[in-house]
Amino acid sequence: MIALLLYDVFTYLAFLAEDKSFCDVWAAHGFFPLKLFCFDSFLATFLYYYLGFLFTGLALMTGFTAIAIIDIEDLRGNPFMSFKQALKFSLGRFKQNLLAILTIAIFILFIILLLFLVGLITRIPVIGEFIYSLFFFFPSFVVSILVMIVIFTGSLSLLILPAATAADRLGETFNSLLELFLTVTRQPVRWILLTAYSLVTAKVCSFIFAYFSYRAVQFMAYASELGGGAKIDNIIASGMAHLPWNSPLVTFADNIFPGLCFGFDLSCLTTGNPGNPAGYLMAVMLFLIFLLIWGYIISVIATGQAYAIAIIKARRDGYKISDEKPLFFEEEYINPPIDDTESK
Repeated sequence: MIALLLYDVFTYLAFLAEDKSFCDVWAAHGFFPLKLFCFDSFLATFLYYYLGFLFTGLALMTGFTAIAIIDIEDLRGNPFMSFKQALKFSLGRFKQNLLAILTIAIFILFIILLLFLVGLITRIPVIGEFIYSLFFFFPSFVVSILVMIVIFTGSLSLLILPAATAADRLGETFNSLLELFLTVTRQPVRWILLTAYSLVTAKVCSFIFAYFSYRAVQFMAYASELGGGAKIDNIIASGMAHLPWNSPLVTFADNIFPGLCFGFDLSCLTTGNPGNPAGYLMAVMLFLIFLLIWGYIISVIATGQAYAIAIIKARRDGYKISDEKPLFFEEEYINPPIDDTESK
C-alpha cells in the first residue's frame, strides 16, 4: 500500500508539472491511477520514471525483505519471527538495498561517461574517426556487453536483491550484489524455474484467496441487509462506482489464470443505486481488500525468492542456510536442565 501511495503521489506530481488540472486527472483516474503514463516535459518524466519508480521500488523491496527474513529465519530454525521484528529488520537493511541499486546505477553512468569521452575522439581532425574505429571492438564493444549484463541483472534486483539481503547476516552491500550477480550468471535456469513456479503458485493461490474474499463481501452484504435493507446494496454500489472494478488488474485477480475463462464476476456488487455520499469511504475499504489480494501475490513471490536463494546457494556452493543459527531466536528452557556436577 505504501509503494502504491508513493507511485500515485509522484504520478499526480508529474501531471501537475505538465500543468494538468488536478480535478481533470482525478476525474479520469480516481484514487489510484493504476496504469503507466507518458509525459512530454523533462521534469514530469524525472518525477514519474526516476523518482516515482525509485521510491516505489524501494518500498516494495523493503516489504520483500521483511517477508524474506521471516522465511530465512524459519529455515534457520526460528518459526516465531514476528511482524514487528521483520519490519524492523527490513527498515534496518533499507540502506543496504539502496546502496546496491545506486552502485549499479553509478557503474552504468560511469561507463556512459567513458563512452561519451570516446565519442569525443571522433572530433579530432583527420585521425579521430580512425582511432574510434580502431577501439570499437575492444574495449568499447566488450565493455558495452558487460554493461548490458549489468543492466539486465539490475532489472531483476527487485526480485532477487531483497532475498539476498535477508540471507546476508553481516548486512554488507557487496554480499547482496555478489549474490545477485552469481544467481543470474551462474544459476539462471534454476532461478527461472523456481521463479516461474512461485509465479504460478502466487496466481493460483491468490485466486483462491480472492474468491473467498469475494464470498466474504457477499456474506457481509447479505447479513447486513437483514438490518439495513436496501441501503447496504446502495452503499456498496456507490463504492464500486468510484473504482475501476472492470480494469485489467481486477480481471487478472478474479480469473484463475490469464486466457482461461474461469473466475467470478464482480458486477453483482453494483446492483444497488450509486450516489450515496458514503460511497467514497466504501471505495477506500473495497480497495483495501483489492490491495490485500495483490499483497498476498507479492508475499508468495517474495517467499519463493527467499527459498530460491536458499536452494541456489546450497546447489552452487554447498552452503545450507538451514545450518545457520537464527538471528532473532534463542532457545530458553522453562525448567533449565540440572547440572549433575553441581548437585553433587
